[in-house]
Order: sequence, then structure tokens, then C-alpha cells
Amino acid sequence: MPEQPPAVDPVVPVKRPPFNEVSVLFPILALCTVAYLAMVASEFFLQGALRTPALMLPVYIALLGAYAADKEIRRWVGTPEPPRQGSLFVYAWLLLFLVMVIINYFRADFPLPGDLGKVVLQVLGIFFGSKTSKYVHERRLDTVTDDPEAQSRLMERLRAAGKLTRSDAMALLGISKSTANRLLARMQEQGLIRLVGEGRGAHYIAIPELDP
Repeated sequence: MPEQPPAVDPVVPVKRPPFNEVSVLFPILALCTVAYLAMVASEFFLQGALRTPALMLPVYIALLGAYAADKEIRRWVGTPEPPRQGSLFVYAWLLLFLVMVIINYFRADFPLPGDLGKVVLQVLGIFFGSKTSKYVHERRLDTVTDDPEAQSRLMERLRAAGKLTRSDAMALLGISKSTANRLLARMQEQGLIRLVGEGRGAHYIAIPELDP
């Protein structure tokens, strides 16, 4: 009999993750920041020989606002945030602004670009708005985590059902995943509950149920 060729495993196509528009916001914003800074600096140091396009300001602020909105949505919903250094944009604009103002103070023949004050003020507004949102969110997390009523409701649900999952806590209290994690971790620290299992089967039970 002729020798049979070795069996070849079927090729399973690899599914690509869906394209996420917000994932490209940061690199696009970083590129626009570098380009905008270079244009403004050129206009200043070349004493107006080059002009920054007027369209750069609204487009840049729109991109910066979209980036800040994405960051705040991730924070409040409880979605893990990728490590980013968006505050570097603010420091870059403030440094450029300070250098130009000092030079203009001593050399009036170096006029300040018309959009410089506008972009710096709007960048600062978005930056401090984001910082305020972060502070409010952290205070809210601390309030929920230390709320005896929230812990009491979870304990009642646990005793009635015999177990409690993170999803149960999220649905019962209307909180995000990160807030539920912090609340359940605090209850573990207090010796109220204990985690059993791993992965999808992970759940919490009351400590007294483990006692002989």
C-alpha cells in the first residue's frame, strides 16, 4: 500500500480583537502635541515669519477633551486604565508658555503667538477638571468602602444566598467593579467574609460558616 501522507492539523484562523478607536487617542494626541508645540515655538522664535494654522487650536482641544473623557469614563466605570502620562502635555505647554513670556518681557520684538494663551488656559481647564473628577471619585470609593449600611446589605444577601460574588455586590449596590473589589477586600480585612475558589467560580462566604 502506498504510504499515507502525515495528517495535517487544520489551520484555525486567529480572531483579531476589534479595532478600538480610543486606543489610538493617546498616540495621536502625543503627535499633535509635539507638532503644535513646534509650530507655536517656530512662530515665536522666528518673530512671526511662520504662522500656526488657526485650525490647530480647535482640533487639538477636541482631541485633548476626547482623551480626558475616555480616561474619566474608564475611571468611573471601573475599567482598568492603561499607564499613560497625559500630564506631560500640560507641563510641556506651561514650560513653553513660561519661556516665551520671560523672553517677551525682556524683548518686545518677540511677540507672543495669538493662540498661546488660549491653548494654555484650555489645557489647564481640562487638566484641573480631570483632577477634580479623580478626587471626587476617590472620595466616593472611600465613602462606599467604609459605609456600614453597604456592608450590612451585602451580609444580608450573603446569609440569604449562602454565598456572594463580586457581580452580586455590583448589582445590589449599583457600584463599579473596582469599587466592589475595594469593598469586598475591606470586608475581608475586617474578618467578615472569606474568598473561596478562583476565576469564575470565586465567591465569598461568611467567616462563621467555616468555624467548627
